[in-house]
Amino acid sequence: MCPSRDLQVKTMEQTVVHAEKHLGEICSLLASYTRKTAKLRDKADLLVARLFDFCRTEDPELQLGLKNLAEDLAMVQDYRQAELLIMWPTGELLSISPSILNGGQPTDLKKFNADLKREMKQLRQLEKIRLRDPADRQSIAEVNAQKASNNAQRSIRQLEETITDFQRQKLEDIKRIFTDFITVEMLFHAKALEVYTHTYQNLEAMDTEKDLQSRNTFQHQRAVEETPEQEEEDEEEEEEEDSGSETEDGQHTTRQSYAAQYAQMHRWQK
Repeated sequence: MCPSRDLQVKTMEQTVVHAEKHLGEICSLLASYTRKTAKLRDKADLLVARLFDFCRTEDPELQLGLKNLAEDLAMVQDYRQAELLIMWPTGELLSISPSILNGGQPTDLKKFNADLKREMKQLRQLEKIRLRDPADRQSIAEVNAQKASNNAQRSIRQLEETITDFQRQKLEDIKRIFTDFITVEMLFHAKALEVYTHTYQNLEAMDTEKDLQSRNTFQHQRAVEETPEQEEEDEEEEEEEDSGSETEDGQHTTRQSYAAQYAQMHRWQK
């Protein structure tokens, strides 16, 4: 085989080998990424359950804050689950076309390479015959040599077409995989940011001093025996607190989790 053709074939072989190696590793890493995301979702579900358990033992402000946090965190995990189902719909990652990774194209490449080597070998043998044989047989050798040369050229063209198809499929697969991957990631993070922004505002609005005052008042009432005069004063204070609590209850209703507001909105739409 002439050096230029040999180099051409080797270049094509390297193109396939490099693509198989890197795309195979990328697929493996994306699969690992998806599995790690699933584990993150599972841990977040455990955190949600623990937050719900904890909030039931706390004072009203912290109880409401933790409840809203747990509901919103659970909602984000629902979005994460949807992300996983899109990325890994049937237990297999967004897939590279089998024509690239199942060995089909390299097999074609090896076949064409073997055919080309065989034809070039025949061409060299015919050239020796042409130089060695008399004139009567020279024309036959030249015809056969031309035929072998044409076959070699045809094999080269077929090989080039195969590699071109391989490259086209590779480019299409890479573009599809990563546009899908980034789209799914953007959708998830956009929704998560929307939910967490609301959650953060709820946590910021939590009145920690109110819980402290409530607990101190409760402890004081248990520690001190009340006199009738004190009871009358306390009743007046309770009336004032009750009037203020109505306003606070109104504030509590507005401090719903994003998940609760979302569910309420959809009930209204129905």
